[in-house]
Amino acid sequence: MSRFPHLKTYVREHPDNKMAWYLLGKEYEADGQSGKANYCFNRAQEVYEAYEHVHVPEDILAEYEQKLREAADRRAKRAAKRRNWLLLAVLLLLAGFRYAEAPGIDGPRSAREEAKLAAGTPLVLFTAAESGKPDSVGEAAAAYLKDGRAIPAAVLGMKRDGKWLLWQKDLPVIAEIKPGKAPGESLLRSYDRKTCNCKADTTPSQRQAAQAWMNEQENLAVLTSAVQSYRKAEGGMPASLNDLNQVFPRNILSGSTPTMKRSFAAVTTLLKRQAYGQAPKPLTAGGRAVAASTLGGSPYLEKPLEIIVDRSRHRLAVVSGNVLLRNYEVGLGGSKTPIGTYAISDKVVNPNGKSNGEFGSRGMQLSDTDYAIHGTDDPGSIGGDESHGCVRMNKDDVEELFDMVPAGTKVTLTDNVLPEAKLIPKQPFQSQDRQDQTNNKKVYKWLN
Repeated sequence: MSRFPHLKTYVREHPDNKMAWYLLGKEYEADGQSGKANYCFNRAQEVYEAYEHVHVPEDILAEYEQKLREAADRRAKRAAKRRNWLLLAVLLLLAGFRYAEAPGIDGPRSAREEAKLAAGTPLVLFTAAESGKPDSVGEAAAAYLKDGRAIPAAVLGMKRDGKWLLWQKDLPVIAEIKPGKAPGESLLRSYDRKTCNCKADTTPSQRQAAQAWMNEQENLAVLTSAVQSYRKAEGGMPASLNDLNQVFPRNILSGSTPTMKRSFAAVTTLLKRQAYGQAPKPLTAGGRAVAASTLGGSPYLEKPLEIIVDRSRHRLAVVSGNVLLRNYEVGLGGSKTPIGTYAISDKVVNPNGKSNGEFGSRGMQLSDTDYAIHGTDDPGSIGGDESHGCVRMNKDDVEELFDMVPAGTKVTLTDNVLPEAKLIPKQPFQSQDRQDQTNNKKVYKWLN
């Protein structure tokens, strides 16, 4: 049975499929087991008679076998997912969770909730996880127990594209967790389509709260990446946000935001503890939440921001670990654009001394080479291979990228790793309180 080991299983599950019996009989015949072969041929009936008297090309039989194999694999995966959901349900039950019938995001706020809101306590905690994956709901439930705060939590669902989880606007709620009525009990609602034909009935204000949480996580990711870049370059932590927002060439950040100002002290404290191998204090023991509205109290986007350029697909992405935050279309130079790993060195506003020069309004040099990521005065070249090796971007895209990624950000140029679909928000990430980031002392001669 070397050619198709699943045939025996298949015919047990589909005893009326005469073609499958015939194929299994041919396998037994080739293996010298004539008795078993004849039994299968008898079950095949008219299929055996037809195919034994007519020569059928081997590739047709192989194609049919392949389709049977794929069908069997699909059934096996569906069965495995059902088992995973059942196991998850049992584990959550043992941990003190019970399932609620969906749908059910609660309506008007209680007086207790209004008091929490007035005191600055979040009404809802958020996290994000992969849609359609039972383990992600289980991980969120475990994080809820560890968090310890008696506050409802919403799990936002991210779609998967290859190795990437997509950080898209208006992520749907795939699960809710909140305290139960009984002591030590937690209530879990799942809106995953594999477990119920339902979806969360969210209000506009709830969707706005989720989007505000996502915006906060982007701000924290930018700030955390900037602090780590500063520490790598200077050997210590920045004393204030101003250390990151200096004039060129020490402009690690392009500016600041209210979230960055509010979170700077907490972020640096968290990173110091991580540097010394110390775990954050539990929130229930007086620990400080860096991201108060995030399940667990720590920033959701834990990994430093990185840039990936896909030469074959003309895409440039901003990622944090396996979460894809942005995916822009870019212009490249084909084989003139190198493969390799670099870091952003110079970050320059108006690298040609004007916003409409050949390098556009923003430029980010790669490791002091002649390559750069920059704007262009030829937007028609975006999506093609017309540059001499640099990465060209549309004006709005390069200006958002300039604000998002700090100096020192890792840049990887490679092939066939990013999705084709672009991922660009309607409202771009923007810094405020920008400092002078022009460089009048140098004429840039990037390869464009």
